[in-house]
Amino acid sequence: MSRSLTDVNRSSSELKNESPTELSTLARALKQFSPPRRFILLALLALYAFLWLGGAGHLLTLGSFRPEQSWITNIFLGSAGLVVLTSATAGKDFYRLALVALLGFIFELIGVRYGVPFGEYVYTDALRPKLFGVPLVMSFAWMLLVAYVRQMLGGLRLTSWAVAPVGALWMTAIDLLIDPSAANSLDYWRWTSEGVYYRIPATNFLGWFLTSLVALAVVSGQWRANPFQRLVGLSIILFFLAAALAQSFFLAAAVGLCLCLLHALVRRLTLKSDANSRSG
Repeated sequence: MSRSLTDVNRSSSELKNESPTELSTLARALKQFSPPRRFILLALLALYAFLWLGGAGHLLTLGSFRPEQSWITNIFLGSAGLVVLTSATAGKDFYRLALVALLGFIFELIGVRYGVPFGEYVYTDALRPKLFGVPLVMSFAWMLLVAYVRQMLGGLRLTSWAVAPVGALWMTAIDLLIDPSAANSLDYWRWTSEGVYYRIPATNFLGWFLTSLVALAVVSGQWRANPFQRLVGLSIILFFLAAALAQSFFLAAAVGLCLCLLHALVRRLTLKSDANSRSG
């Protein structure tokens, strides 16, 4: 009996030691890249981290950016997108990311030109360069958020038909956090007609759900686990949580906190499921 208890305790201890932390997962993931690619990825991560810390700190202490500082946003989103692309280890995932970026740009172009599916809006000069009135970094924004949600859903073992609608709801919740700051204090875009939620029309969130649904359905299938894509996605949520708090957008901040808790819960369930699979 004592031997059985000892074996159980030993197995539990080994299982606990084998359960990876996020930092150890990132370290192991870096080792799979060639030295040149690893150097590029680390350089991009360092640039992104520097801009994230500077941007979040600026928002929390000084408020929104001045117009002449808008170029920083483009480098910030650009470096985030390049981290997501550079870290793609499977060729299929790289092409999926490129396809999402293209789809995001197409939907944004239709939105700017015809007012569907998001409603009527225009981009300011805060995000540049533009192509047909759409900032090119918006392609990266769609790509990195879809990649983040898809990575998080990968650990839940959902049925194939449930991935797209659940992911689209997750994406829409993220926009409930992002849009209040992006369309107001940061002045990335302006709405022609206003709604109840921080002057954002309800059609915008319907458009986000539909666009996300299409994007996730088109790039369906199994994605290879990528901790860098999870990290970038979570950091974007934390950045706009800081922006919401800085502007006293407390409802949007509450959404951001719920998204952080959801991230923690899903990661806990994923790690527990992976540990059970190894022990089995």
